[in-house]
Amino acid sequence: MQTDPHNRATINDSYSVVVAEDDRTMADLMAINLRRLGHRVVGIAANGKEAVTLTLKYRPDVVVMDIHMPIIDGFQAAHEIMATYPVPVVIMSGMSDARTASRAVDLDIISYLVKPFSPAQLKIAVHLAVAQFRGLVSNEIVSAA
Repeated sequence: MQTDPHNRATINDSYSVVVAEDDRTMADLMAINLRRLGHRVVGIAANGKEAVTLTLKYRPDVVVMDIHMPIIDGFQAAHEIMATYPVPVVIMSGMSDARTASRAVDLDIISYLVKPFSPAQLKIAVHLAVAQFRGLVSNEIVSAA
């Protein structure tokens, strides 16, 4: 992923994506929708631990991850991923309560999708996550200089 502040993300950019979803039908649907949107799905994880492994292996531009997964949940997986390889994470969940949203904010999750969502909502969430992340990374680079 490029961190040049002049390289602004656009809604038509294409990204490499890791999908983490324990429901295989939902994971396959996510992958199909992401590919139709022009993205490259580089890995599909069935649990949080696999999400961490695949993200560290493939170093995608963005991770789209369910919260409720076996072994470790999406929040823990996002925490482990970002500690080693900072990347924008789009969390998806059937829950829209304040506690869940607050946990996402505490982990610096940039984008949150409430299931069910449309391909258009997925497109916007992915692009906003990447654009926000690029802005955060650029600000950190400038602050460190």
